[in-house]
Amino acid sequence: MEVWLFLLGYLVHFAASCLLLFKIWKFKSIYGLSVDTQLSYLLAVISRCIWSMETRLVETKLAYLELILSTAVACGLSYLCYRLYHTTSKHAESFLRVYFTAPIALVLAFFFHPGDDWISMQILVSFTMYQEALGLLPQLYLMRKMHEVEAMTSHYVGLIVVARFIRMLFWGKMYFLGEHFLQLFFADILHTLLSADYMYLWCRKLRDGGRLIYSQSV
Repeated sequence: MEVWLFLLGYLVHFAASCLLLFKIWKFKSIYGLSVDTQLSYLLAVISRCIWSMETRLVETKLAYLELILSTAVACGLSYLCYRLYHTTSKHAESFLRVYFTAPIALVLAFFFHPGDDWISMQILVSFTMYQEALGLLPQLYLMRKMHEVEAMTSHYVGLIVVARFIRMLFWGKMYFLGEHFLQLFFADILHTLLSADYMYLWCRKLRDGGRLIYSQSV
């Protein structure tokens, strides 16, 4: 049951990525999208390809399928960002770029990972969670710089946050079962808190319709 809850979070993430892939293919533009967010998720899924084989996820065939599809869509999104890089001129601040957040995630993973061993596969597990948590920040930053968030982009980000919330429930359930992954639980809690104001606006948009104004342009 716990494994299925973990997979559900990544399946929601996969659905969000497919939505974004369709949007980019349709409009042939990545305007309003963060390249750094997509590269962060690519690094995270590559890391998952390594450590997933050492976990109980190998016990279910759906985990293999999800990982293959998630890797493919992450590669596709990164490729389209490369091909259509000329269609955007907006980027996050340097401290939010992937070349800054990835080393931070790695250092955090080295010092704050489950288990007592200094060197273990849990470092890669932690790197994945930290990189995913930090990876959404450039996208949130860009949306704050825009007057209005485009509809499909708003749904993409909303689904990503929902996916993290589901995984947060997974960590919580594992805690009550006696398996403590507090470092990873904290990463998803922080991710959810940082995007809480956006989620409020997105849920209101789903309820009432209309535009999503995350922040005035600056």
